Amino acid sequence: MKKEVPPAGKRRVSHIMPFKLPKKKHSVLRVFAIFFHPSASVTAMGGAERRFVETLKIFQGKDDLEITVLESGPSLLTKQKINCGRYLLSSGFQGKGWLSTYLGWVLWIVRACMKSFSLVGHLKPNVVFVPNNTLPNLVSSYIVSFVFQKPLCIVVHHIDSPFCKGNLNDQSVYSCYRKIEYGKLVSLVKTLAFYSVLPIVKRAKSVITVSNFTGKALVDNGISASKLIVSGNAVDFNRIDAVQPRYHKKVFDGVFVGRIAKEKGVFDLIDLWKDIVKVRKEAKLLIVGTGLELRAIKEEIFASGLEDNVFVRGQCNDAELYSLLKASKIFIFPSLFEGWGIAVAEALACGLPILTYDIPALREVFGKCKSVFLVPVKDVESMASTVLRVFNGSSNKLAELSYCSKVYSKQFCWQKIAEKDLECLRAFEKS
Repeated sequence: MKKEVPPAGKRRVSHIMPFKLPKKKHSVLRVFAIFFHPSASVTAMGGAERRFVETLKIFQGKDDLEITVLESGPSLLTKQKINCGRYLLSSGFQGKGWLSTYLGWVLWIVRACMKSFSLVGHLKPNVVFVPNNTLPNLVSSYIVSFVFQKPLCIVVHHIDSPFCKGNLNDQSVYSCYRKIEYGKLVSLVKTLAFYSVLPIVKRAKSVITVSNFTGKALVDNGISASKLIVSGNAVDFNRIDAVQPRYHKKVFDGVFVGRIAKEKGVFDLIDLWKDIVKVRKEAKLLIVGTGLELRAIKEEIFASGLEDNVFVRGQCNDAELYSLLKASKIFIFPSLFEGWGIAVAEALACGLPILTYDIPALREVFGKCKSVFLVPVKDVESMASTVLRVFNGSSNKLAELSYCSKVYSKQFCWQKIAEKDLECLRAFEKS
């Protein structure tokens, strides 16, 4: 019996599903980072912390990157709206002074290791990433990487040793701390911390540094040059440029931003302003920052009779900071050691001329900028004369310096820095 053939135009059409190529599975780089940072009672967000926050904002947009962060409390990442795997771990210890700070570090390291063991066992990361070379970050990360046999990648923002005149090999690190008037016990503890950092950095598979000076300092201290990558730092010029000044005119003659600590030269800053006030009685200096020397610096201001000339502003958010910088005439930064100098770059982006000590990292990064004035270290007299020379410049000259500052700061881009860091991390993609 013949099958009936449907008439033309009414034949059934078989629906054939188009052939689909199987999706190619992209390898995912899994990164586990331990991010310890001081609380706001000790210091505001420093350059190393800002660097990690800004690069993490770019990392989180990568589909082939999974990053999990164990962070100390209170969280910086939550405030910055960072969207990645986050675990918060408070120190659980409250105290005052240097010894209390170091004891808090020890307790946090123990707790961080315990928490990390469970996280790393579950996450199975390709690499353990250390975004800051402070001891709590280094020690806990090294223990985790050793236990789980994971490669360690460390960002070294600076080696925490004060700047000294002469060759560092001719002087002990301890004597350097003593020269900037730290007590014997604090100097001893900080020296031990300094020498505890180096062995861990030596065991890292890869080390990211922020400047050639920092890289050279590491090599001089026995770190293999073959594992070093110089990445850099940056600022968000567009975000800074969008902020309006706090006041309609320049209210502050000078401004300092940074950790309130002896190695930042804050007490030299007070000596400097004594000389400035002798010439310009109404001159006003703004100090922005927090730190363990905050009480001592306030007492020094009062003892010097400068309470009507020097004002201390504690921690503030980025928008407030930039608005205060733009309400100032010159940025004064007598720091005795730096790894790069994010505070200087932000001040440049706000259009300020810069006055700073002539130390290697700042000379390397900012020495070619016409609006950056480098003076000999600890030469307060030269610093005062330079400040007065800038103050006495014509309005056209000040406008020219402001233009130079803004143009120079535009070369520092977080996107470029993040890509360099990520390139370094991708070397561990198949680990």
